[in-house]
Amino acid sequence: MASVSASHLIIFIASLVIAAGVVGTLTTGVDRVSSAVDDRSLDVSQQVRMDMAIISDPGATYTTDEPLMIHVRNTGSQGVPISDASAVDIVFNGRFIPNANVDISDANSGDEIWRPGEVVEITIDDNPEIDIQSGGNRLFLTVNEDEETFEFRGT
Repeated sequence: MASVSASHLIIFIASLVIAAGVVGTLTTGVDRVSSAVDDRSLDVSQQVRMDMAIISDPGATYTTDEPLMIHVRNTGSQGVPISDASAVDIVFNGRFIPNANVDISDANSGDEIWRPGEVVEITIDDNPEIDIQSGGNRLFLTVNEDEETFEFRGT
């Protein structure tokens, strides 16, 4: 009779050890998934807070004689530092524009932070990458993974 109790006790202890191992594995997996979701939600939150709209007139005349200037309004809820041109990425007619050829300035106050509701003026210096064509032209502007497209005609 004692041997039956001992075998039941051994089986019971073994099942507890297996259950504890399964619970530990599941807890670790859930913790990793939870951390990944938290990290990704912070990234998405950052992207959602940044939104912009290009407000330059696509019907205006743009020529190669002058630097290309566009005006962009921050329609999001987050400010963006503009003291460094690396805050934006620009692709013009399929060519990436180096940051050295881009100047960003606050069109209203000259502040170093592009605050929600404010407009910045982005000037792209005349260089070989800027070849305004007489037909259609396309500029892709990216700030904190928010992308806008500006299509216009050149002369």
